Amino acid sequence: MARLDSFISQLITQQGEALLLEGGNNIFLVKEGGMEPLVDPRRGVLQNEHIQALLADIAPAEHQAAIANSAPTSFHYSGVNGVVVVKTAVRDGRFMARIKVDTGVRSTSSEGAAASGPQRRSPAADTAVSVIPSTSPGLELQTDGGANRHVAASQPSSPGYGSGYEPSAEEKPHAEVWFEIFLRSRASDLHLTAGQPAMLRIDGDIKPEPLIPTIPAAQLEAHLKQIMPVRSLQEFEATNDTDFAYEMPGARLRCNVFRDRRGACAVFRRIPTKILSAKDLNLPPAVTDLGRLKKGLVLVTGPTGSGKSTTLSALVDWVNTNRSDHIITIEDPIEFVHEPKRCLIHQRQVGDHTDSFTRALRAALREDPDIVLVGEMRDLETVAIAIETAETGHLVFGTLHTTTAAGTVDRIIDQFAADRQDQIRTMLSESLKGVVSQTLCKKKGGGRVAALEILLSTTAIANAIRERKTHQIPSMMQTSRGIGMRTLNDALLELVKSGQVAPEEAVDKSLDRTTIIKDMRAAGITVNAPE
Repeated sequence: MARLDSFISQLITQQGEALLLEGGNNIFLVKEGGMEPLVDPRRGVLQNEHIQALLADIAPAEHQAAIANSAPTSFHYSGVNGVVVVKTAVRDGRFMARIKVDTGVRSTSSEGAAASGPQRRSPAADTAVSVIPSTSPGLELQTDGGANRHVAASQPSSPGYGSGYEPSAEEKPHAEVWFEIFLRSRASDLHLTAGQPAMLRIDGDIKPEPLIPTIPAAQLEAHLKQIMPVRSLQEFEATNDTDFAYEMPGARLRCNVFRDRRGACAVFRRIPTKILSAKDLNLPPAVTDLGRLKKGLVLVTGPTGSGKSTTLSALVDWVNTNRSDHIITIEDPIEFVHEPKRCLIHQRQVGDHTDSFTRALRAALREDPDIVLVGEMRDLETVAIAIETAETGHLVFGTLHTTTAAGTVDRIIDQFAADRQDQIRTMLSESLKGVVSQTLCKKKGGGRVAALEILLSTTAIANAIRERKTHQIPSMMQTSRGIGMRTLNDALLELVKSGQVAPEEAVDKSLDRTTIIKDMRAAGITVNAPE
């Protein structure tokens, strides 16, 4: 009998969803109540070669080479209790496998065993136990009917579910099984779509996650509803989309659930539990100096997923560390949780603690704040009140989904009716103190880094805003590098020179390709890109 058969037997008899094997981790039984380790973690963890040996024990001959090379593959195996589907994958250098019962085929006969190919023990499999010491930190792969298994805290078990499955309130949310897989990866986002493979965003690219199964629409919606707060559940039923934050031990996620033509869908973004400081993010002094201001409007801009919230959180943390003031944040949802250091901090979530950004911003004027953070300046009224708040002696941090500093100024002004634009130009010229526009770039060797375009308030910039000459702002930024301003091309070129970003990536992210190619070639940098 293959050594995995005892674990597959538990998968079938306990009506589990899958077995997960992952290099650097345990063998897990995935059930409705969560993920249950099947081997005492005190005995050590699986290594890639252990998984190779275990799978080589059950794989047909044509799949042996893929397993020996830790390559993705898929095959059926017919064991003593039934037929399972085995899928392997590689992520961050870790070999992993997901084993599921083939619900379309169940066989305990020798005929079924023959269908999956020879059930021989390979030479590699013969070393599966010997390469793992029998004492810590090794891993004992034989079981004795479960007597020596380490079992997680008891969770209510559930039979297999059909299209009408409704998880009970007492169960551990099944979504946490997906989250645990997601959080062990390097991904920033997890995408779930009814009836489609799960996807991860890793270093900016969307890639499939084979360890999370394709989930039918009714089941996905049931599990998503289980993690929604009451307000979000009501909003989802009324409008077909909602935002909320979800917290589990050691992790916090920003969640968006919506419906499309397939059914329920969701996107989850990890929120670092540790607030990254300005030093951690390597923010230039020109950005951290914006935290010294006593009044004015400071905007962090960029497309969705460009790290605006992370930069704003670092600015708030800098203020919290270096000043003794009152900070009010207005967010939807609250992402980074700030504990008081030198500052008094109140964090309000739209929908739970206030009806809207506008209402909370108006109320903030009566709450004696020094700094107000507006998570999103979504509408005209919020923008107008934010500018007024900055004019009345408060420091206001906010975000907009614009891609350039100069474009941010025009975007704000253009939101207002023509008969109000001159007034807004005047107000903005006096209140706007800085704009930081972010663009995320792929780093060499993995990960991402932000290129920061920085616009700072000067008399010349203020005049250009007031006199409808915002088209002159980019050239003013180029001639004001000495005080900390820089264009996107300046930031990209700096990342290339420091070796963090490839020249071709910088060209791809630039809004002025011709100029950055010329600048790189003038600096002696080889770039393979057409002008």
